[in-house]
Order: sequence, then structure tokens, then C-alpha cells
Amino acid sequence: MSRSERSADDIAAASAISLDEVPLIDFAPFLTGDAQARREVAARIAHACEEIGFFYLSGHGVPQATVDAIFSQADAFFSLDKAGRRTAMATPEWYRGWIPAPEAQPLSRNTRMFEQYRLQHEWPADPRDMQHADIFDKLNRWPEHLPAFKDAAEAYLAAMLSFSRELLRAFALGLGVAEDRFDDCFQHPASQLSLNYYPQLPMDARDEVSNMVAHTDEGPFTVLAQQDVGGLEVKRRDGVWIQAPPVPGAFTINVGDMMMWWSNGRFLSNYHRVRNRGGARRFSVPYFANPDRDVVVAPLPELLADDAPKYKPVRVADHLARFYSTLSKNPHDIYN
Repeated sequence: MSRSERSADDIAAASAISLDEVPLIDFAPFLTGDAQARREVAARIAHACEEIGFFYLSGHGVPQATVDAIFSQADAFFSLDKAGRRTAMATPEWYRGWIPAPEAQPLSRNTRMFEQYRLQHEWPADPRDMQHADIFDKLNRWPEHLPAFKDAAEAYLAAMLSFSRELLRAFALGLGVAEDRFDDCFQHPASQLSLNYYPQLPMDARDEVSNMVAHTDEGPFTVLAQQDVGGLEVKRRDGVWIQAPPVPGAFTINVGDMMMWWSNGRFLSNYHRVRNRGGARRFSVPYFANPDRDVVVAPLPELLADDAPKYKPVRVADHLARFYSTLSKNPHDIYN
């Protein structure tokens, strides 16, 4: 499962940053440039992954209209009353759709003050993996009375699939392996999309109160779309928490556990959390890029040389099944 922590360390306030700490990288030369330009972009991405595990990416090629449409539908859905949202509520048997926040509890004990709408790519059922069919082979659930929601979500999923495959090639080049090293691992990826709604934290909330406590992500990487209300905070290698505010037109990318395992620890899957103190509702749209279900993730042999592997092999289906099975039984324990 993803690593999460709730401790005295999570009380620490986050400092403002410069883009030197979470760098802004232009991806356009990778998409349209020559081999040298691609290597240069990949090297910048690799450096960010080694230093902090986060970076902003502009020039990504995803149309702004596609991003605007998914945020418009997120706003529309989370503006419905509870009865309207409940028509698309996720269940343990069909874990797609709306996941509400937990019932009211003392702020000092809170670990999750946000709602989400959970979706994934729809692929043909995999006859080789029927034991996980209930988790991976269900269709998406769509809200009633929001006819544009499905089209916007499916367009965004398609854009993320195309973009994530390009980004994987940059990760590969940055690691010094063949550019197509991960191509076969993402033919029918078990990637997930979440539309997140974070209410503003109360003005009198103490420092230990977060919308989401510190955690890492399960898969190789996450592509986060943010609007103008910030709240994302990232932990540096020295333990200092820093703010990672939205950058217009750029995605926020973070390394997840599986990429850290593939790189044998060279790339950092870093702790992050959300505290919405921005004075308004916050929406974000993370795309959790996951490999195909039958992929076994382990340190790449090309990177080991004289180093011993630091991580044991993990089959994607088994790993994610344990995670999502736990969530379907305890949906308020989610850490994404």
C-alpha cells in the first residue's frame, strides 16, 4: 500500500518556494525536438526526480479546453446536493463514482477532509486475471443529470493516456535505459482518474489539521491538474515542508512508489499532503498512472550493475488489488 504518515512531523508548517525547488520544465522540446532536445528534457526531469520527486511540466500538449472541461464537470458534480451526489456513490461491489468525506469528527482527529469521484480506463476483461475482475473490470459509474460529465471525463482519460506514454519515455531516457523500456508495460494500464474536492479548512484549524495527511502514491507517477487555489505541500529530503502552488498551464508531476522501485531508489517517491487554506473551494484532478495488471515491477536489471536490488518484485494486479480492496471496505482510508 502507499506509505502514509500522521505524526508530529505532519504538524510542521510549509514554507513558500521558488521554482528552483520544484522546477518548471518545458516538455515541448521533448514532443517536437530532435534526439538531443529529448535527452536534455529527460535529464532535467531525472534531476528533479532525484532531488525532490516533483516537478511542474508545461508544453505538455494537452489542450487547455480538455482540462477546463474536466474542472467544469467537477464543479458541477460537487455543487449538487448530497442526494444528487449519492446517485453516483461508489460501493464495495462497484468501486467507481463518488466517495464522500467521512462523517463529522473533531478536527484534531481528522485525516481526510475531501470528497472525490473515482474513474479508470475501461479495457476488455482480462481472462488471465479473473480473480481481480471485480476490482479492475467494472465499468465507470456516471452521475445522473450531468450529460456532459461522461464526455469530459472520457476525453480527459484519453488525453492522459497519450501524454503519460510520452512522459514514460522521458523517464526512461532520464534513467539511461532504452526510450521504449516501459512501452510494453502500459498497453492496457490500470490507471485511475480522481476528481477531488477540498473544502476550505476552518480558519481556527490547528496546524495538525490537513485535508489529506502526508502520503506517497502507489503507481509509477501521478499527473496532477490544479486550478488557482493551492494547498499541495511537499516534503523535501531534509524534512522541510514546502508549498507547491499551481502554475498556470502546467501539470504537477510526482514520482510514485513503483517508479522508485524500478529505479532502485534513484528516483524519489516523496511524501505530500493537502491543506486548503486558500479561502475558497479547491478542485484538483490527479491521474494515477499504473502499469498493466500483469506487469511485475522490480529494479531494472540495467540499473543494478554492482548494486543489489533494494526492492522485491511486485505484481501490479496483486499490489493494487490489496490497496483497492482495503479502500472498498474502508473508503475513508484512501490516501490519494
